[in-house]
Amino acid sequence: MKSLIALLGLCVALFSVSIKAAVIIQYHHIDTTTPSLTSTPPELFSQHLDYLHKNDFAVLALDELLERLFAGEQLPDKVVAITFDDGYASVASQAAPLLEKYDYPYSIFVNLNLIGSSSDFLTWDQLQNLREKGALVANHTQDHPHLVRRNPDETFEQWQTRIRNQIVQAENLLETRLGYSPKLLAYPYGEYDHHIEELLADLDIIGFGQHSGAFDARVDRQAIPRFAFGGSYGDMEDFISKVNTLPLPWTNITTLNERGNRLDDPLLPVDVTRPQLQIELESLQLARQINCYASGHGGLEVQRTETSITTRPNADLPVGRSRINCTAPSSEPGRFYWYSEFFMRKNPDGSWYNE
Repeated sequence: MKSLIALLGLCVALFSVSIKAAVIIQYHHIDTTTPSLTSTPPELFSQHLDYLHKNDFAVLALDELLERLFAGEQLPDKVVAITFDDGYASVASQAAPLLEKYDYPYSIFVNLNLIGSSSDFLTWDQLQNLREKGALVANHTQDHPHLVRRNPDETFEQWQTRIRNQIVQAENLLETRLGYSPKLLAYPYGEYDHHIEELLADLDIIGFGQHSGAFDARVDRQAIPRFAFGGSYGDMEDFISKVNTLPLPWTNITTLNERGNRLDDPLLPVDVTRPQLQIELESLQLARQINCYASGHGGLEVQRTETSITTRPNADLPVGRSRINCTAPSSEPGRFYWYSEFFMRKNPDGSWYNE
């Protein structure tokens, strides 16, 4: 009887998230002549869009998606929003004509100081033209700094003021030049900590990272996940798997250090190298089926209780940005639940890693 109840609970959870959940996808360059790590060839990008079109995905503007999701509205079963970071010229020359073919809306997170700075970046006239055609232009800060890093001899208050100015001045410039800012910000490099999240919440700005996964209305509004494509990510098999994901049906998520003390920040203390992730799930079935993976580690050992799991890396996370991803099959063929936890680890001496 308990197994039947658990299975019914899983089906209810699947239904509830599948109609009020979405996936956001992220690109940089749509080109073959730009750095491969952040580039998607136009032909492959066209295949991505064609797949969405032929498989009945609803492609929504990012602001509309968030408004409807947070209002609790019912959404189509498969919903995607398309975003571009940095404001590269190939968005206008390569991506926009393909998107217009399908009448798909999209968003561009722009570095304000780089607009028109070279032929690699969009100009204000191009941004205005794209906006008039339906593109959403949003904040990626003034000059793309590592927001979490303080300058040498900079106090906490000075750092906070500098970062606030990076964000607010970009917001003001968008409003001045384009007449509107949607109050959405993509973190440069996908990096943020709880201080940055608090700042965005104070400014009533929604924040987007580069950790992966689908999401529903329970998401942290200052740390919304996106699937990043470019380089080795985004071949058709990878793309199809990710756009079909569902948010993991969890009831509570906690990160801990090696001693079992709670961590409340993706920026790890220097002495924490193997953070633990605890997830309480909505059903026994999910706890049995979920598997987790970490950057540079592959599959992780998962300790399971009746409706929860605990996992941690078997070796130190690498210095830099890392993720622990946890996935489980849903009852829909080809669709997986997905959750991603983001971490940053400094060098052992406390200095910042190089890009």
